[in-house]
Amino acid sequence: MKARHTLRSIVFIVAAAATASLSAHVMVSPTTSKVGATQKYEVRVHNEAKVAATSVDLDIPDGVTVTDIAKPAAGTVTTKKTGERITTITWQVAVQPSKYVALPFTATNPAERTELRWSLHEHLADGSVVDWSDKPGSKEKGSVTKLTAVTQ
Repeated sequence: MKARHTLRSIVFIVAAAATASLSAHVMVSPTTSKVGATQKYEVRVHNEAKVAATSVDLDIPDGVTVTDIAKPAAGTVTTKKTGERITTITWQVAVQPSKYVALPFTATNPAERTELRWSLHEHLADGSVVDWSDKPGSKEKGSVTKLTAVTQ
């Protein structure tokens, strides 16, 4: 009886770990930063799909000012702007199944927010798009960066 309980516990832990890893395909890191700080962020794309990811769009939250975007080693980067403010970053990169890529950028956080909610759109070679956001209809949850007060 004890062996069966142990086996169930192991199966539950493995299933929970697999579920957690599946929910983290595309994310923005770090998950904490300071209000008003200039922060190096990184979009992490872990492709667990059966086809290649071909591009990733990142919607920049209101109040965030992008100051630099690193060009990927293989691929290109473009931006959309409203006025002078970058509102979307698009990386055209090929991320093969079971592979990973990190896409860094630098931004200044807003001075008066407690969190940033990031929306990402992962485009796959089969024409499908996986949305990572809090918007209705999204298949996956978007990343959140908690902003804390600057300590002196």
